[in-house]
Amino acid sequence: MSERGGLWRPLENPWVYEAFHHLIGARRWLRRFATDVVRPKAGDRILDIGCGPGALLRYSNNVSYIGLDRNEAYIERGRAEFGTRGTFVCGDVADFNSFGLPRVDIAVAIGVLHHLDDELATNVLKSTYETLKPGGRLVTADPCVHPEQDALQRFVVSRDRGMHVRPFDQYAEICQSSFDNPVATYSRGYAPFPYSICILQATRPPELR
Repeated sequence: MSERGGLWRPLENPWVYEAFHHLIGARRWLRRFATDVVRPKAGDRILDIGCGPGALLRYSNNVSYIGLDRNEAYIERGRAEFGTRGTFVCGDVADFNSFGLPRVDIAVAIGVLHHLDDELATNVLKSTYETLKPGGRLVTADPCVHPEQDALQRFVVSRDRGMHVRPFDQYAEICQSSFDNPVATYSRGYAPFPYSICILQATRPPELR
């Protein structure tokens, strides 16, 4: 993974990370994202790739949750807050195939792909495809460059912690190596933070009978 240090380094602490996301309105965005886009059903098994401290689980009731993140402090914070409500795995997405993860109904990757170069992003998406059950869904969200964004939004995404913020169309292009017909949607983050987001959705085809 590729990310900037410097002023971003304090976000490696889960308490700072959570406080920052509350401050910029990301938690309000996440609540709406979970309800309107992820749409988990009772009994679904969800894989949250790059889960951080597991905030998505707050808005996903009665599911079987697996959170994956390479930051051990995030993982320990998730385990402390959610206990048996979720399973938290500490590891890098580059080692995705070594974790022995079960098949899932929904795989979510929020703010992950823009930390990965094209080769690693492609490999992670292929591994995610194999982890999904037939008919299972992939949902991602990442900052992007888009013709409709204003100068401030473009400035903000250009200074993101992740070093591979892509033009809007390129996220779907990378996804097409593993999924047929991924659908990309442009979204803006909540005030006060002027973010530009590419939401990507794709489905593993159901098995033919």
